[in-house]
Amino acid sequence: MSLFHANAGKAEIIRSVQKDQLHIEEVRTALSDLLVVLSQRHWYRYNALCKPIAETLYHHYAILNNLQTLGEEYTGIIQVDSNYVMLPNKVLQLLAILLQFGGEPAADQLLAYLQYELQRSGELLPSAKRAINKFIEFVRASIPFVRAFHTSMFYINGGKYHISKRLTGINYVLIRNWLKENHSILGYRVLGYVTLAQLVLTLAAYYRQHWRDAQRVPKSMQDKVTVPARASGRTENSDSSSGTPQSKCALCMDKIQEVSLAQCGHLFCWQCIFSWLDQRQVCPICRDTIKKSRIVRLQNFVISSATPQQTIQR
Repeated sequence: MSLFHANAGKAEIIRSVQKDQLHIEEVRTALSDLLVVLSQRHWYRYNALCKPIAETLYHHYAILNNLQTLGEEYTGIIQVDSNYVMLPNKVLQLLAILLQFGGEPAADQLLAYLQYELQRSGELLPSAKRAINKFIEFVRASIPFVRAFHTSMFYINGGKYHISKRLTGINYVLIRNWLKENHSILGYRVLGYVTLAQLVLTLAAYYRQHWRDAQRVPKSMQDKVTVPARASGRTENSDSSSGTPQSKCALCMDKIQEVSLAQCGHLFCWQCIFSWLDQRQVCPICRDTIKKSRIVRLQNFVISSATPQQTIQR
């Protein structure tokens, strides 16, 4: 018997996701506190991993024990297969969770690796390298817009909230179908159209700025294939022989990635300083009071081994 008539609505799915995120945040906080107790140095380096680990543990525990997540139980929904007939098998559920929390980072790392290998290749012509590199950059830049477009379509038409559920065919049905909220459908559709319009405007502004930047780049620089700092998949743990203290983050003790400026004038990695400010609102170097709202991420700015310099991003 098909359960299509009992498919979960937008309100139930969103409320379930929000409830799950509250419990995941509790697990993340516990893992972060445990890491601080074990080693403060390790907390600086690995605290960013606490959230994906918490998300994976939370969902995998429910799947492996044939349980609903707390959010699904709260809203009275369950997962079913693409035919709305039976529960999806565990392998499909595990794949959906891996895609949901690790699919986008994995895709970005894969594209970055392809750029790195493209730079090393000596068999391709420079013109071919430029064309392939531009296409890879286009794909990497499009990932957030694809996710935003999928969310807008969910608000308008309902269905699957996560791209991972669409790829695996997993659906949600409402156990207590008589409690389904139909009065919120119009509101979500309006929200969907508004977010879709915002996405179109953002996309237009992004490519307009990209086109202007391309016009300003000298032709000699267009012949070079540039690879992002993390594209090679390797971490530069040491500066050059003439390196300066400013080239390293005082928190992770590694080369600064995504340079961010605190109001006191010190530079840190974007992720490191925000993780630090989750625990204490002071600069880790000079102990001046700082706030998240005053942290500035420096665009088009890299730290060389000698002095900071501006570079042109393609």
